[in-house]
Amino acid sequence: MKILITGASGYIGERLAALAFKEGHEVYAASRKQAQPRYKWLPYDLSSPTLDIPEGTCALVHLAADTSHNKNTSAEIEIEATRTLIREAQLSQSKLIFISSQTASRNAPTSYGRTKWHIEQDVIAAGGVVIRPGQVYGGNERGLFGTLTSLVRRFPAVPLLLPAPSIQPIHVDDLAIAILTVAKSTDLKGQVLSLGAKAPVSFGKFLQHIATYKLHQSRLPIPMPVALFSLVTAILGKKITARLGLDRLFSLLKLQPMSTEESLQRVGLILRPLAYGMHPSGNGRRRCLLVEGKTLLTYVLKVAPERGLLKRYLQAVETLGDGHAVMNSRLLITFPGAITLIDNRAFLQQEFAKELSWRLQIATNLAEASPQGANAFLGLQQSGGFFRTFFALGLTVVKEVSWRLLAVFINPLFLKHQLERKIARDT
Repeated sequence: MKILITGASGYIGERLAALAFKEGHEVYAASRKQAQPRYKWLPYDLSSPTLDIPEGTCALVHLAADTSHNKNTSAEIEIEATRTLIREAQLSQSKLIFISSQTASRNAPTSYGRTKWHIEQDVIAAGGVVIRPGQVYGGNERGLFGTLTSLVRRFPAVPLLLPAPSIQPIHVDDLAIAILTVAKSTDLKGQVLSLGAKAPVSFGKFLQHIATYKLHQSRLPIPMPVALFSLVTAILGKKITARLGLDRLFSLLKLQPMSTEESLQRVGLILRPLAYGMHPSGNGRRRCLLVEGKTLLTYVLKVAPERGLLKRYLQAVETLGDGHAVMNSRLLITFPGAITLIDNRAFLQQEFAKELSWRLQIATNLAEASPQGANAFLGLQQSGGFFRTFFALGLTVVKEVSWRLLAVFINPLFLKHQLERKIARDT
């Protein structure tokens, strides 16, 4: 089909255009900047919104918005630009899809939210479809997601705002899939679709996921009252606050939770887990499984496993299991030797530990059947004579006894907590 996208060079528009083109649709990119050569470019600006919609266009997706720090477009201009698009969409019999915001409300604390709400009313009245996405993340570091990623990268700590605001994330590619589904549908019209995680996620947890799964770094969580955060931004001043993107964080503090389950069902969308979506590819399932395999094999071999052994672990779990990682403990990943604390029959036979027990057995069997395992277990490549061997054995015994003594004093509830920190399948 023919699909026209305003704001096609933006964060969401860029991914939507790429997905539509990949599916074989004819993409018209309406934006201020020249689009990629594979799309047909139409010059478009909110301040002069006249747009000649090509004949036969099935859907017009309106994403264009002025999100710059030095905003030059007034709310009235954005609203009038949308009304012009509505009239042109009606003349060309194209379905209008407006990408709004979770902040949209008649009484929103920001002009951005109030403007989105007013535009929504015009779109719905004209029989168009409004999509309210939660916090969009993933892909290129653009939009608010790019701002947050930049902040997490710069600072050694993650602020845990008190009271803690909650967000409902949706991966940018999942949103693009939903938009295309709406464009193809003949049943969806004159309604608002709220798309995002069914269960809200705390803002602090979202930042921690950026640090852990996107940047692969550790960040110290620091509780910060909202009043103190407001004081910091006041000291920095409006210009610096806007340049750092901190002003946009305030809009999160008054977000009202969305009921998204029904809308997700209407478009047939199953959201990817937040941890997986942070990966550059948009699907970090395999990477998380490889991290788990490396941790377990390192514990078994006492050295880092070879690449081929990791691949065999991956294949085994994907073939015999569900292919998802079950261990997400930073403690165990950082210190694989700490698995000794839970590697005993009494602990691993408990219901919550059975899956890890199975994974540990796979790692052990693979290690024993590999050349690297033979070298590690039998010491085939070790040399140095009797005294060196005796010293190595003694050191191994000391380490083993020390870990097992430590296990007696470790609170079992703490170990259970570390083990149960697995990746949520449904965010």
